[in-house]
Amino acid sequence: MLQREDARNINDLRQEALIAELTTAIGSRILVIIESYPFFYVGRILEVEADTISIQVEICNVPEFDNTSLRTHIDNIQVYFVETPENPIPEIRV
Repeated sequence: MLQREDARNINDLRQEALIAELTTAIGSRILVIIESYPFFYVGRILEVEADTISIQVEICNVPEFDNTSLRTHIDNIQVYFVETPENPIPEIRV
């Protein structure tokens, strides 16, 4: 069983790995699903600053957020998918 300090270290490592992956993907398209409103969006990663990601939103389940820039704390991200040439994000219709 993990002790409290070990669990914190695992979370720190997880967060560092996620920040590194998202930083490497700056300029790529990403699909993000979060637990809270607006729930999901697709866009291009503009910047990763500390533990926050900035995304230029292309499409969102809330049309008012289309073509805007959103900043999300990475701890709020439930699921994400970074597009690659081999694995594009499919067209999404809201």
